Amino acid sequence: MNQSGVKNMVVLKNLPSNIVEEAIIVLKANSKIRQDEKVENKKIDTDKIKRDNNKKNDYILKEAEMLVSNYITKLEKKKKEKIEIQKKINNKCKRMKKAIIIMGIIILIETIFLIIR
Repeated sequence: MNQSGVKNMVVLKNLPSNIVEEAIIVLKANSKIRQDEKVENKKIDTDKIKRDNNKKNDYILKEAEMLVSNYITKLEKKKKEKIEIQKKINNKCKRMKKAIIIMGIIILIETIFLIIR
């Protein structure tokens, strides 16, 4: 299969929205952004007319944008939580190792005293 013709896509389903059932996000090809690019149009009057006509569509787009941003923040929170849990587990393992070493030393000392008596 030729990978060059395939686009990177993400499909979001089961979203908590009354309007949007499913969102499809098409990602750009891997490219490095060197500077912020601004898009400027000379036809400002036609843009205002289009905006007035598309107020209903703007609501739907804003709803979709909000859902996508919420989804991304949830993913980031899960990632942070996993890292925090892993740190806690590592700390507990270190404490357990120290406790085992101390208990081993105590048992060794007790066995030496029992052998001497």
